[in-house]
Parts: sequence; C-alpha cells; structure tokens
Amino acid sequence: MLKTEVILINFSKVGLLVLLVMLFLLLPQISISGYVQGTITSKCIYFLYTCSALLAFYILYVVCGKMVFFSFSKLDVSLFLLVGYIILNRYVIQTYFGFSIRYLELVGLSFLYVILRNISLANSLWLLLTIVISGIFQAVYGNLQLLGYCISNHSGFKMTGSFFNPGPYAGFLVSVWSVALGMYLFKIKIISQLQSQTKNDSFLFNEFIKKAFEYIPLLGLISIAIVLPATQSRAAWIAAIASSVILMELRYRFLSNLFRKATIKFQKTAIVLFSVGILSTGLFSIYHYKKSSSDGRIFIWKVTTEMIADTPVFGVGFDRFKTHYMNYQANYFEKNRETRETMVADNTYYAFNEFLQFIVENGLIGFMFLMVTAFILFKVKAKEDYKYLSLVAKTGLFGIAVFACFSYPMQILPIKLVLVFLVSTLSNIDGDTYQLKYNQSKERSWAFKTVILVLGAICIYQTNLYASNLNKGFIVWENALNSHQYGDYNEAISAYKSVYTVFNRDGDFLMNYGKTLAIVGEYHKAIEVLKQAKCFLNTSVIETSLGDSYKAIKQYNKAEAAYQNAINMIPSHFYPNYLLAKFYDDSGQEQKAVVLAQKILSKKIKIPSTAIDEIHEEMREILVKNKKPLGFKN
Repeated sequence: MLKTEVILINFSKVGLLVLLVMLFLLLPQISISGYVQGTITSKCIYFLYTCSALLAFYILYVVCGKMVFFSFSKLDVSLFLLVGYIILNRYVIQTYFGFSIRYLELVGLSFLYVILRNISLANSLWLLLTIVISGIFQAVYGNLQLLGYCISNHSGFKMTGSFFNPGPYAGFLVSVWSVALGMYLFKIKIISQLQSQTKNDSFLFNEFIKKAFEYIPLLGLISIAIVLPATQSRAAWIAAIASSVILMELRYRFLSNLFRKATIKFQKTAIVLFSVGILSTGLFSIYHYKKSSSDGRIFIWKVTTEMIADTPVFGVGFDRFKTHYMNYQANYFEKNRETRETMVADNTYYAFNEFLQFIVENGLIGFMFLMVTAFILFKVKAKEDYKYLSLVAKTGLFGIAVFACFSYPMQILPIKLVLVFLVSTLSNIDGDTYQLKYNQSKERSWAFKTVILVLGAICIYQTNLYASNLNKGFIVWENALNSHQYGDYNEAISAYKSVYTVFNRDGDFLMNYGKTLAIVGEYHKAIEVLKQAKCFLNTSVIETSLGDSYKAIKQYNKAEAAYQNAINMIPSHFYPNYLLAKFYDDSGQEQKAVVLAQKILSKKIKIPSTAIDEIHEEMREILVKNKKPLGFKN
C-alpha cells in the first residue's frame, strides 16, 4: 500500500472519530431559538450535516483501502430487515406518508450504525466517556435553569435542559445514568483494557486514562443524581432504579447471595414477598404522585388499543400515530359522552408507550420484527474480554426500554443516539459474526472506487442541499409564527407561501398556515389547506379553524360538524363549546344556543382562567338575549 494511501486512511479514521465525538458531545446541547420547535429541529439539522461529513470521511476510508471487508452479525441482519420493513410499509403499503423528522432521523441513525460498526472497541470506550460528559453538561445546565441563571425552554417548567420539557430531558439523563453507572462499576476492567490496547508506556498517559475513566463516570452519577429528582419524571425514576438494581446485581450478586443464604423455604418466601411488597408500594406511590397525569396516560393507552384493533396487520404507517389518534379519541367521547376521562384528555401526539405506538404505526408484523431483533440483541454472546461491556450495553438498553413504557424516547434524537451506540457496541463485541473479504484486482479496484466516489458525492450533495432547504424552512416557519403572534398576518402568509413546497406534507405547518388564512378571511383557501393538514395530523385546533371557515362561507352543516368534532376530541375544553354556542346564536338556532350556553355555565372547570370567565359572561348574555333564566333546563 502506498504511503499516501496509508496517510489518507489514518486521516479518515481520525476524522470519523473527531466527528463522532462532536456528535455525541454537542448534539444534546443544541437548542436554537430561531428555529420552529428549536429544541427538536435544530438538533435534526446538526445531525444531518454531521452525517454528511461522516459520509465524506467514510468514503475516503473505503476508497483508500486495498481490501474490501464485510463483517456482519445476526443482529445486523435483523436490524436491516426491521428498518427495511418500516420503509416498505411507509412508502408502499400505506396510502399516505407525510413529512417526518423521525423518518429523517431513522435514515441518519441507520447510516450512523454502519459507521459505528467500523470503529475499534477502544474508540467505543472513549465514545462512552463522551456520552457521560454530555450528560454532565446537561445536568449542570438543568441545575443552572433551576437556580434561575439560565432560561427554561418551557414557560410551565423551570428546568428542561436543552429539550422542550422535563420529560425528554429526564429521559436523556437516565439513558446516560446507566452508561455512567456501568462504567464506574467496571472501571478497573475498562482502564486495564484501554491501557493494554493503546500500547503507550507513558506514565502520564496511563494515569490520564485511569483518572478519566474513574472520576468522570462518578461525576456523571453525582450530577445526574442531584438533578433527576427535580425533573419530576416518574418514568425516568423507575428506569434509573431498575437499571441501577440490575447493574449492582450483575456486579456484586447481592440478591443472588442473599437468596442463596436463605436455606429454608420460609426465608425464601419471605424475601420474595418483601420484594413484591416494596415494588408494589413504590409503583402505587408513583401512580398517586401525579394521579391525573397517570390517568391521562392510561386513557391514551385505552384509546390506542382501539387503533390497533382496526389496523392490526400493517398499522397506520411510520410516524402517523398523530394523524389518527385524535379521531379515535373523538369517537370514544362521542360514544361515552361525559366521563371522568374527559378531565385528563387533551391534544395528543404520542402514545406515551413506545411499544404500543410502534404496533399502531407498523402493525403486528412490524412488532414481530422488533421482538425478534430484541431477542437476538439480548442473546448476544460477547467475546470473553468484553462481557462487562455487554452487561453495560444491555442494561442501558433495558433502562431506555423501561422509560419507553411510560414516555416517548423514540421521539428524542439524543436518546436514540445513545440507543444506536449501545446496539452497535453489542454487535461489535458479538463473538458470532460472519466475515466476507477479498482483494480487488487493479482494474476492479478503480471501477469500485469510481462508483463509490460518484454515488457518495451525489449523496453528500443531496443531503447538504436538503438540510440547507430544511434549515431555511424552519427559520422562515418560526418567523411566520412570530408574525402571526404580533398580528402581522399578511407577512405570516407570505412566509408560509415561500416554504410551502418544503412542508406541504407537514400537518403542523399546514395547521398554522390554514389558521392564519382563516383569520385574514381567505376562507376557501383555509379550508383547502386545513383539509390537507388532516391527512397528516388532526387536532381540535384544526377542527375549530375549519368550523370558523365553514361558518364564514355559510356552510352551516359542515361548520357544526367541525365544531362538534373539536368538542368530542377534548370535551373539557371550553373554547370549542364556546365557538359552537356562538355559531348557534349567530345562525339563529336559539334553542341549541341556550341549551349549550347553560351546559357551559355548569361545566366543571379544569384550570381557572380569565378566558373562561369571559366565556361565562358571553354565555350569560346569550341566555339574557333569548330571555331564558340562568336555571333554565331544556
């Protein structure tokens, strides 16, 4: 191999490692306010550009190598089939597919997995340390928010980190917690392994490795332990406790030893009953800690099962839960009318259980692929020297899975980044792999390199072009929302029009655009855009905007249906009821207006506000106008 090729290969390896360190260290910290939903979209943009740069260095690495080498495991094959099915289901089996940041992330993470499968295990350990450092940054940032030195990303919470609320923030911290705890418990093996692999006799370098891998994980544990309780995320607490107990048991075997020392049957039974009692008490306490939130999630799961029953085989398509869920919630309340569940219902984008949401979107066939992948993953037999790393990776994945039972980690890119890294690590240390390698002839080598370079250049160009368009689009969309908020509706519409081709399959964008069109009186155009939005998303906001537009063009039956659908979606909300009552009053349907006004006045208030007081006042005016006493009953 030529000296130049050796230099280029080493350069590409260093470039890949530097980019990976920057990705794992910086991506969780990114939150740019100039973007729409900046805590999500700015991370996605950074991720896409980083993937493009990784691809460039990876192509350089491949074309400079003389030997073509492939190593794959059963886990690789199962993941390939799982992702392949999701893509096939999205584009071929389903009728509609919309713009999806989650899908962009899925493609990028799939590519990242390939990159991570080609790094050395020594570098994997350094990346693990990078993940812990990233978690420390977030824990410190959250503490600064809590103390008032930094601004939160949500008006309702003092602490969110670089995320949009404490839930995903806590989810990221708990995904790092498992890694930090595992690294600290097995620090001796990690340090000795790294020192032997680096083959550096320098005392200072070996001492640096020792101190870094001993104290940084400990610092990570302390910093996360301080901030995690303040997030008030019960899902994160459960995940942290569960993963900690498992890691401590795997390291010290205290439960196994305790059970082994219990020589008589009564003692073993007592230990089991005590453990069950502690677990039950803990879960009961967590459920009642924020009971209304717990009841809300149970209700969402209940409605979600109806979605599964209607499309059990292939589901509704990747990232299309939000397209259909609110229609099912509306149907549920239309059938069951006023129940205690109305007080916990709201516009919902997630199932708060990733496994249920996965079945809704990808069907039982997709879930079968997922379970096979999970089975293969946890059956991975690591090489002897890396069994401890297998335990850390599997426990980290288990912690994320526990969190996924009660929250939405698969919507959060930094958590998925940790997940993909842990999965790739397991595949890297799998002792049962298949290898293909062959030396290329000079002619084939040049042909192969040319094809790789051309295809790679096209992919890099298209990725950068698409990321650039998205980058501009997210900024313009945010400017449009700001213009709407300040009452400059014409400027907002102009901004929406300029990026319509980029986001014409995004339900949130079309909802914002359609609502602004309705406000300025472009009712026919608003109806067209809002109906288009319902192909990708449905919420009470879309239905009330449709109702306003239909009312303005005197299509009263459609207006009433839209308002009623909004009411059925979230019966506890006053605003849709108010709009329907005003519609009845304005359209001369006095009897219906009076009945609904009376109902609104007697309606239970979930959260008192000035807006509700004003609605009550207008309802009293309707009753007085139609000369009905406040105690009137139909």
